[in-house]
Amino acid sequence: MNGSPGGPAVAVIGGGIVGLAAAAYLAEGGATVTLYEREAIAAGASGRNSGVVQQPFDPALVPLYHETVAAYRRLAEVAPDGGFALPATSAGLLLVAHAPDVVRALAAELQATVPELDIEVLDPAAVRALEPSVAEGIHALRVPIAFPVVPAAPTYAWANRAERLGVTIRLGRSARPALRDDRVTGVDLDGRHEPADVVVVAAGPWSAELCDPSGRWRPIRPLWGVVVETLLADPPGHVIEEAAMDVALGTGDVDAVTREAGRTSADSAPSPETSLVTAAGATAVGSTFLELEPDPPAWTERILARAATFVPAVADAPIRETRACARPLSADARPLVGRIPWVHGLYLCSGHGPWGITTGPASARQVADLVLGRSPAIADAFDPGRFGSP
Repeated sequence: MNGSPGGPAVAVIGGGIVGLAAAAYLAEGGATVTLYEREAIAAGASGRNSGVVQQPFDPALVPLYHETVAAYRRLAEVAPDGGFALPATSAGLLLVAHAPDVVRALAAELQATVPELDIEVLDPAAVRALEPSVAEGIHALRVPIAFPVVPAAPTYAWANRAERLGVTIRLGRSARPALRDDRVTGVDLDGRHEPADVVVVAAGPWSAELCDPSGRWRPIRPLWGVVVETLLADPPGHVIEEAAMDVALGTGDVDAVTREAGRTSADSAPSPETSLVTAAGATAVGSTFLELEPDPPAWTERILARAATFVPAVADAPIRETRACARPLSADARPLVGRIPWVHGLYLCSGHGPWGITTGPASARQVADLVLGRSPAIADAFDPGRFGSP
């Protein structure tokens, strides 16, 4: 791979939404780009999570969310035949609970941490008036955010955009950064060297091991989610999430939510936290937050049983599939975007947790600008160097 006279030769490792968006931005900026993916486009969380673009409730991530929404709008404009367009308006998010104190606690938390949100607390009668599919006695917090999408659709749209800009996409290729001393020389493909000036690692939960084969630097780990895709006859119009999910994602009153779920925070038995996201006629019902890779069918009935306490029709809905994915969760729940400090020419963009579809394209633009010699305003909170070195 030889760079053009105006730009570097860049190898991108990872065929999820972050890698493909980065490849597109790099090519748009004049780089010669080859993307390597060991399986298929959107084979991981980008294609197998629930599929919702929503405000991430972390003030540090909010600018990435707003830029990503704008990027999706632009993507649909420049590639109208790319097969993806973000919904014109938000479906709205209902954060639901059986107990009112959970909703009140979460409302106070969100109003304090993300004041831009327009939050409405709903009693059970108001919830039923808004969403008749929801069970009696459910309390909720409504936020006018959340754009449901078919999970893999944005990633395929970025792939289409990248290819049109000249990116070479090589599927079924397991690539690793190739180093000489403390400098990247390209990638290694099962012993075959392919040269590049720069390598961008966007390989989700497996990114850290590509940056540090020694195993001493591991700020990103897989957090496994199981999703049951159902066909509800009359699905909710809103995205629905259990208030407990926001504790799993790093937001909310842990004590109140664990009381709601009928367990203590010390309980080692994992429980699913309900979410329902409807797009293109299918409702993704989730989810789990597991440290170890699960057997998806073993979780199907547990997930549906929990969800049915909020939306009863879920219990008897036809099941299209049950799937699992590993979300790349960083040690502080914020992405790693920028240079790897101990290797010249090695860059990282990963660790987005469940927010890859929400914040990934914006952080991909940031790392692309950095590679291209521009001066992106990457927050110190995203610097890979914050976790030290091997």
